[in-house]
Amino acid sequence: MLLRRKIQTNTAGVEAKSEPKDYSASFRWFIVFISASFVLLLMRFWYLQVVEGEHYKQLAFNNFIKRRVVPAERGQIFDIKMRPVATNHPSYDVVLTPAFFTSSSEPEESFRSRINALASYLALSDEDAQKLTERIRNTKPAERYASIPVKSGITRDQLAKIETNSLMLHGVEIVAASRRYYPFNELGTHLIGYVNQINDSELQKLRMYGYRLGDVAGRMGIERAYEPILRGANGLSASVVNAQGIPQLDPESTALMKDWKDVEPISGKNIILTIDMDLQRILKDALRDYPSGAIVAVEPDTGKILGMASTPSFNPNSWSGRLSRDEHIDADTNPYKPMLDKALLAYFPGSIYKVVTAAAVLEEGLMHPQDTLTCPGYYEYGTQRRRFHCWKHSGHGVVSITEALASSCDVYFYKVGEKLGIDTLAEYARQFGLGERTGIGINNEQAGVVPTREWHNKRSKEGFQGGFTLSTSIGQGDVKVTPLQMAMLYATIANGGTLYYPQIIDHIETADGHPIFTYPSRVHSNLPFKKETLNTIKNGLDMVVNSEIGTAFAYRLSNLNVAGKTGSAQVISKRVSSAAVEFKYRDHAWFAAFAPIEHPKIAVVVFLEHGGSGSANAGPVVMEVLERYFREILNNQTR
Repeated sequence: MLLRRKIQTNTAGVEAKSEPKDYSASFRWFIVFISASFVLLLMRFWYLQVVEGEHYKQLAFNNFIKRRVVPAERGQIFDIKMRPVATNHPSYDVVLTPAFFTSSSEPEESFRSRINALASYLALSDEDAQKLTERIRNTKPAERYASIPVKSGITRDQLAKIETNSLMLHGVEIVAASRRYYPFNELGTHLIGYVNQINDSELQKLRMYGYRLGDVAGRMGIERAYEPILRGANGLSASVVNAQGIPQLDPESTALMKDWKDVEPISGKNIILTIDMDLQRILKDALRDYPSGAIVAVEPDTGKILGMASTPSFNPNSWSGRLSRDEHIDADTNPYKPMLDKALLAYFPGSIYKVVTAAAVLEEGLMHPQDTLTCPGYYEYGTQRRRFHCWKHSGHGVVSITEALASSCDVYFYKVGEKLGIDTLAEYARQFGLGERTGIGINNEQAGVVPTREWHNKRSKEGFQGGFTLSTSIGQGDVKVTPLQMAMLYATIANGGTLYYPQIIDHIETADGHPIFTYPSRVHSNLPFKKETLNTIKNGLDMVVNSEIGTAFAYRLSNLNVAGKTGSAQVISKRVSSAAVEFKYRDHAWFAAFAPIEHPKIAVVVFLEHGGSGSANAGPVVMEVLERYFREILNNQTR
């Protein structure tokens, strides 16, 4: 017993101790309170364990929290006039949760019966049904509560069948999704790209970035190059479900959620391109008579890509999820390779390359605008007097550099090329941006080839030979360029010497339209050429179209002052009639142009793979593009 002392003082001033207090009564009440609490607690335990035990046991066994990833809406892609070229349409997908669909104790016959029923409702092939079976059976224990995709974009009839038989197909869900849709179908497909589902091997690499089975990723063009910007960030939701995956809404179940809050998805950013789909349609129309080729259109004063087309094309809506087996086989076996972006592949340029040789010889001071050379129709080179023929076997006679450009005289460029040497030619080609990627950043752009003495010594069987320089000077031999490179090169001549990086994106904005970043024009380099050099070349390109000796004089436009250069690039060593040889051995046809000459608004390069003559075949294509661009697009903008 505890004692409490009370201090008192008597009359003598001496302290006296008080009597100890008795705590026995308080302690007895404390014991009663503790005992009663234990009795009540035991009674509650007994009630929960015995009376309600089975109820709570079943609740704990059957119910748990299921988390579901909420896919983010993919950002849209627009053309410069804010028309969607890649957008999203509502869709319904079927997913399956293995843990809810089956258990290890389920008889095989029952499992097979439901798989077959599901396959029947969704019109799955035998192969797809077997893959689904294997995926369910091989799912790791830790992943059995994660949904796996069964079929995307189901029809209304299929949706009705799944919902009608939902009691038998427990674990099978229909989820609202969005499907990528390309309103312009085949227009600009290579540039815009497409998306489709990632496969199992890709998932292993992309899982760390938040990708899941059934997610899509960009496969070409802008869709692929700007995947992180377009994709967005997924959200997360949760609900309490029972062993069959059915949501539970009773108070006890919802109480399990406690303070859970759903995470809303963040939509991807929108991308606005510099291209105009009206021009894309013009480019497609202009290529209608040719099975393979490309056109690139550039704004000379900014480097913006106004249009870029490759033919044959393909429908991105098919490749984004509904591609049939026959369509896939057709694409793989098509000799014209529709899946290749020919605007970014490197080919022999032929005579459109002669502007490089012209710039080099003028800048080096080896020839002046008024100087002339004689073309008898051939040039004899070296001690063995090997003849290099001009395309005009009767010869062009005495020509200046502008006349040589206008008539595309090979002999003139053979002679000046020999004076320059292959390494000097290569130096000027690189100043124009050749031999390196332009930096457009899509579709595995090729760098092309700018051969040098060293390059030939490493790669040519016989090492460097002097005749290689002559071939290079007219865009033959081993030099290779892409249509995009040549478009940027001719845009540089058109604007007076500023080489831009190609710009394909105008700006990026949020999903609700707020600008985030506007792309500026970027200068690659300013050519250190004399003004006279570029003016002389421009005069020669003017004569190509507007002089009677010009190779494109027959295709000039009456209402538009066009400058340009034709080119026919040999694929085999001997030039023959296109009709006389197999398609793959015919010449490539080129035409590079800009207009109007006084203040160019557009530079266009047309490449027709094995298309024949640069003047007869590529010439009309370029003129159609230019005439329609100014009439249908620019004129409407100025009204």
